[in-house]
Amino acid sequence: MFRLRHMGLLLVLASVFAAAQPPVPVRLDTSFEEPYQVVVDGQLGGLSVKVLECIFNQLQQPYQIQLTSLQRARLNVSRQIADGFFSSAPNSLVDGYAVLSAPLLMEKWYWYALDPSLLNLPIWDKQLKIGSVLGSNSTIWLESRGIKVEQKVPRLEQLVEMLRHGRINMVLADSSAMHSTLEQIEDKQTLHERFVRYSPLGVYFSKTFLDGHPDFLKAFNRQVESCAPASIALSDAEQAYLRQLVAQHVARWGLHADLLAALRAANQRENSAERIQELDRQWRRERILEEKPLIRRMLNLQPSKLLAGIAQQYAPLFNELFISDASGQLVALSESTSDYWQADELDFQRAASLPRDEVYIGAIEYDGSTQSFQSKVSAPLYDPDTDVLLGVISLGLNIETAFGDNLP
Repeated sequence: MFRLRHMGLLLVLASVFAAAQPPVPVRLDTSFEEPYQVVVDGQLGGLSVKVLECIFNQLQQPYQIQLTSLQRARLNVSRQIADGFFSSAPNSLVDGYAVLSAPLLMEKWYWYALDPSLLNLPIWDKQLKIGSVLGSNSTIWLESRGIKVEQKVPRLEQLVEMLRHGRINMVLADSSAMHSTLEQIEDKQTLHERFVRYSPLGVYFSKTFLDGHPDFLKAFNRQVESCAPASIALSDAEQAYLRQLVAQHVARWGLHADLLAALRAANQRENSAERIQELDRQWRRERILEEKPLIRRMLNLQPSKLLAGIAQQYAPLFNELFISDASGQLVALSESTSDYWQADELDFQRAASLPRDEVYIGAIEYDGSTQSFQSKVSAPLYDPDTDVLLGVISLGLNIETAFGDNLP
């Protein structure tokens, strides 16, 4: 009896001791790349590191970062030496042994050249001598498309020197990284550029690590929304492109007969402030409840089914589509929105004040529901018969899809 009691006490003490042990730090490997991973006064920092610090602090999870080459970081994860590596774009070669997190940031890739005429040549033209950073996201992307990379070197500043001396004549690089590199070069020549694409950057976590921590990735991704940068400004050229893209879609189906009839009917309904606020409160309550009579009724309307079909047809271009009447009340939606009343939103107010065929383009923001970066674009809808404002259409555009692979 004494021995059994003694063994029981030992088991209790062992469990208490185990519970008192701090969680094992998550090890992440990364490479030096300004401005995402930089070393200042011996301390690792940068845009990606700052986002990760926020995420792990909110998770109350200890972690450590090892600085190495990107190729070595991938190898360490494949060999289960490290739990993950960053910052990485989607990579089919890594997908076999690791899972990519929600994007922490977005890279913006450009072609750079001293001779602007080269930027208009087909990228497979044999006279082009292309350079890219060894093992970088952009190099992997180029080679996966069968594009020959003439020079692969460890640092971006080496590629800039090669451009100056004619050893290469084009470089594919992230705009933020190039800007940081050019700031450090005293005798720099003007580089001409052409936009290629946006590319998401995340953390690849080892499948073995995730198998041992099945709830980790979901918890990690939930924190991205509050830790990722609040917004990213679009350039004038990008805004012009999105304006043209949205105008084409709105012209094609923005005033479909079902949508037009729904908007005209909506503008005849009761629009008292008290009624609108009551519906908005109900909508917000239903968002966190199992029973959703108002939301379900709106989603089952024929105009909503039309928008859902359009979103599916052009997937994954649209993260969301919804239309509100002139008072800001929802009329149709492709999927549930965060609130019912839109008139207190800046994008609705800006769009409602615009003339026909104009659009308001918001900054790039992270959308937690789709784990992607999007720009919310809104346009006014006018009655084609009376020219009276009927409402506003809002489109959540997946930025990576909207710009796509912009190769000539």
